Amino acid sequence: MHPKQNKEYENKITAIYCRLSRDDGVEGESNSIGTQKKLLTMKANELGLDNLEFYVDDGYSGTNFNRPDFKRLEDDVKRGLVKAVLVKDLSRLGRNYVSVGTYTDDFFPAYGVRFIAVNDMVDSDQGDNEIAPFKNIMNEYYAKDISKKVRSAHKIRGRLGEPLGQPLYGYMKDPDNKKHWIVDPEAASVVKRIFQMFLDGSGAETIARTLSDDHVLYPGAYWKTKGINRGGRKTYNDPYRWNDSTISKMLTRQEYCGDIINFKTKSLDFKHRARLDAPKEEWAIFQDVNEPIISRSDFERVQQMRANGRRKKSKFKSGEQNVFTGLVFCPDCGRKMWYHTNTTNNDIHFFSCSNYEKDYRGTCKTRHYIREEALEHIVLSELRHLAALLKKDEDSFARLLQERAEASLAEQQKALEKEFAICTDRKRTVDALYEKCYEDNATGKISDEWFCHLSAKYSSEKETLRGRIQQIHEQLSKLTVDERSQESFITSVRKFMKVERLTATLLNELIDRIEVYDSRGTGKDKTQKVVIYYRFAGDFLLKNSDSYDLTVDPQKGKMVHYEVEGLNSAAETA
Repeated sequence: MHPKQNKEYENKITAIYCRLSRDDGVEGESNSIGTQKKLLTMKANELGLDNLEFYVDDGYSGTNFNRPDFKRLEDDVKRGLVKAVLVKDLSRLGRNYVSVGTYTDDFFPAYGVRFIAVNDMVDSDQGDNEIAPFKNIMNEYYAKDISKKVRSAHKIRGRLGEPLGQPLYGYMKDPDNKKHWIVDPEAASVVKRIFQMFLDGSGAETIARTLSDDHVLYPGAYWKTKGINRGGRKTYNDPYRWNDSTISKMLTRQEYCGDIINFKTKSLDFKHRARLDAPKEEWAIFQDVNEPIISRSDFERVQQMRANGRRKKSKFKSGEQNVFTGLVFCPDCGRKMWYHTNTTNNDIHFFSCSNYEKDYRGTCKTRHYIREEALEHIVLSELRHLAALLKKDEDSFARLLQERAEASLAEQQKALEKEFAICTDRKRTVDALYEKCYEDNATGKISDEWFCHLSAKYSSEKETLRGRIQQIHEQLSKLTVDERSQESFITSVRKFMKVERLTATLLNELIDRIEVYDSRGTGKDKTQKVVIYYRFAGDFLLKNSDSYDLTVDPQKGKMVHYEVEGLNSAAETA
């Protein structure tokens, strides 16, 4: 008995597979799902194929074979449930030459499945179709051509500052202009809370746990309640479960400053849909396009805190989070200083260089040891000088900050201009060397192999120099005094005047870094230099440098004379 005349074959299904993507929309109604279903149903009836089962993938590209209903069809074929597969044409099955050929020539025949592509007149029961491979190639070229056009339009829109992705959590599309984002007040309040908690010293894990405990909807679950269809999970075991990875990612999103950033990711080609991270130099950044949720100064402080590792869980003896962690640096090697508790006396807390060569197996020759209580006393005293100066004469204080900021900008400009001149001169030299190398090769003075080696070397150096010259040019064009940062600094000093205590938030608003030098001398002559770099103002003195005699170990009667560089001697300023 012929296998197609037995009862088992008759009970199998005829799979009607239909696919449509946005790229196929240009062909109009001829490719609609409804039209495909009608055509294929008529053909199945004409051939006497019954037990019809429809498999539909609407909105899926032909270059991607990871489609829900196509995978279901593939599984049913493997289970021996399918006797025939019908598609409108080969392009409905897919637009990848190799993959389509694998299914039509190997997969379907291996399971005894009849394959029919109606418009391309392909029927496996009629034998091989010599035209089919060429049609598959043309289908792939069509997909490639469409991909080029889409990518080109995508780049144009992106270069014009149009957001290419969906709005971040905290924003939503403007009902009057789909290309513009507006603040979503409910979600934005959560974003502000996350940033403020981090500035106050909470880590990503603590923030996530707090939001979960307070029953704040996770972004995906929040969008679902608003009827917004977004990618990612569609079901949630716990809609209030936040992850620390989500918090960490949100804290890095510059878009919360009101910016649009395009081309952060890219795909290899039209066959590979996976998104890869693009290098930052390929990003297109458009600042202040939307209403900001987070101020730029707060965002920058968060990035600095993350870079400095402010999320560590080291504690004060009072049980509060260590407010100095991540702010204290070694001036010799530039590494962060670690917070420790003495193993034999738990009341002693101190900072030391993380790169110390002996105990920490680094390269720094000395520990740069400083007691926590000494550092706290120094910083408190210096900040009180700031507050006293502001209280005495706010105009003089603002003028002093302005002068220091302008002096700092002048220093930066001078350094950048010097580097610009060096890079420009070197590029001219490399251009000349490249030309000479070409002439020497043309005249036979150097071999082709040596010419290839040198030309590759010079070409690479030229590209590096060209990129650096462009970076310096952009940096020079952005060198301006940020008056908003100055006002933010003054506001933070006012805040300190009200509380008169150190918190992680205040320190990060006022101080950029603290450098602790190694102590010198012994006994009564022992001294240690501490330099405080303020945000916006940098490190600078007024007229005279104050210093402190501080008892760091009363039980042993030791004294240390601290030389402090920073904004001090407030009483002597004009």
